[in-house]
Amino acid sequence: MKHSRSERVRATPKLFTYVLVGFIALLALTCLYYGSSFAPGSRKSDEFDGSNPARAGFVRDRDGVSRLEVPKSIPICDSKHSDLIPCLDRDLHHQLKLRLNLTLMEHYEHHCPPPERRFNCLVPPPAGYKIPLKWPVSRDEVWKANIPHTHLAQEKSDQNWMVVNGEKINFPGGGTHFHYGADKYIVSLAQMLKFPGDKLNNGGSIRNVLDVGCGVASFGAYLLSHDIIAMSLAPNDVHQNQIQFALERGIPSTLGVLGTKRLPYPSRSFELAHCSRCRIDWLQRDGILLLELDRLLRPGGYFVYSSPEAYAHDPENRKIGNAMHDLFKRMCWRVVAKRDQSVIWGKPISNSCYLKRGPGVQPPLCPSGDDPDATWNVSMKACITPYSVRMHKERWSGLVPWPRRLTAPPPRLEEVGVTPEQFREDTETWRHRVMEYWKLLKPMVQKNSIRNVMDMSSNLGGFAAALDDKDVWVMNVIPVQSQPRMKIIYDRGLIGATHDWCEAFDTYPRTFDLIHAWNTFTETEARGCSIEDLLIEIDRILRPEGFVIIRDTAENISYIKKYLTLLKWDKWFTETTPKGDTLSTAKDERVLIARKKLWSVAAISEL
Repeated sequence: MKHSRSERVRATPKLFTYVLVGFIALLALTCLYYGSSFAPGSRKSDEFDGSNPARAGFVRDRDGVSRLEVPKSIPICDSKHSDLIPCLDRDLHHQLKLRLNLTLMEHYEHHCPPPERRFNCLVPPPAGYKIPLKWPVSRDEVWKANIPHTHLAQEKSDQNWMVVNGEKINFPGGGTHFHYGADKYIVSLAQMLKFPGDKLNNGGSIRNVLDVGCGVASFGAYLLSHDIIAMSLAPNDVHQNQIQFALERGIPSTLGVLGTKRLPYPSRSFELAHCSRCRIDWLQRDGILLLELDRLLRPGGYFVYSSPEAYAHDPENRKIGNAMHDLFKRMCWRVVAKRDQSVIWGKPISNSCYLKRGPGVQPPLCPSGDDPDATWNVSMKACITPYSVRMHKERWSGLVPWPRRLTAPPPRLEEVGVTPEQFREDTETWRHRVMEYWKLLKPMVQKNSIRNVMDMSSNLGGFAAALDDKDVWVMNVIPVQSQPRMKIIYDRGLIGATHDWCEAFDTYPRTFDLIHAWNTFTETEARGCSIEDLLIEIDRILRPEGFVIIRDTAENISYIKKYLTLLKWDKWFTETTPKGDTLSTAKDERVLIARKKLWSVAAISEL
């Protein structure tokens, strides 16, 4: 049927209305979709709308390098994110629909948000936060307001993990296996090994320990008096604040899990590994988790295993214990000592036993092309790493006892292209640098106010070695582009981890009292990553009233200074031109030291 021209004209406004309404609906759905896709999680904040505050626009500096325009402000994250760990955010895992194998613990491993899903905001402290108690008092008590999570005290009340006591949480030194104190347990281990004076350090030969499933790290806390430093390791699991308590106490510790990826430590890093009721299935996947410990232990290293499988006589535990014994035997490990509820296994010091195994015996030796020191995002391998010709029959990898180990050139220096003379020069240069830093810090630092320290680009560990006369511990970080050097950190009797500074570090907010960044901003920007993102990440892991020491080019220091007020790092700061030395990489090198304010959401809201 034909329509007249007048009818078609009358229909046009109605059609236009339908089209307009449809377009608006489509636009609304599109905004809703992308809004939910790009806003990290379900975050809401009175001040933060989900946009990236550092993406206002680009400007070019005098050298033509693109720089992000400095924003007028950096928003505050919602208070519910006061414990945010960006790359261990399980809410994000669900939103991104990551297919993670829960049985293999993949959900406790490092999975970072894409750039558009990052929290580009300042993580606030919890309500009532106080400056942490000073070491060594902090070993035994912390402020409850700083970690307002008391479920562990209730769950582990019969094991002396921790006790809520008014405004504080006390740590009696107990554990699941050592209810009566880690100190007594450590002495019993030394006695089992028949070490002189019941000292587990055995004259300095035992220095680096890996404690897996460490709880609140009381074992590591009491090892310190034996001149032993432990990397206390636990996942962000159902006991999700255990490592946060350990760090608040000032005990060396970190988040991590024996899952599918290698731990971020090189081969032959530890003299002793420890598992006390750590609830790990060591037999799974052809013993791959025990083989990861084998990779990490030095020649002749010990594995202390205190668990029902080691001593119980019921059929189930005996079955597991026998299977573990069989696996250890095929790995050429032997029982060194056994007493009560603990057994200590020893790793061989040579390849002799491996070569005597029959054909087809499992687990196999790793192929010659495998690099046992490659750790960043590298899958575990169910194979035994044989020793090199140089390390064959070298107990403890030929290292001298602690404390001489700290400054003696280690045998593996040549593997990273460094001579003993260069190593000594590096050590001496950092000694002078740290002296200069401390002269600048001295008017602001109270006794024992600095305990947890991070060195973001540790090189050979010279910065940490220069702090040996201070009662601090240092998390030495080797950026991924320099990861072979991490072995030198451990060979000096220090601890650390490999990391990519284009991503967030796996630790809780407010972990460190002092963070040192030498050329970190130059190196990170050279890899195409954002200085602004790195500043916000440093702020997340820096404690209120903590210090940052940034040593970089004058251009980068000038740019970073524009952020001091935005980051609330302007309680105190100073800038200086350091003396040139053999490690100076730029003619215009500058040093900036700044101090972070103690602030709260409530106080800012009143402004």
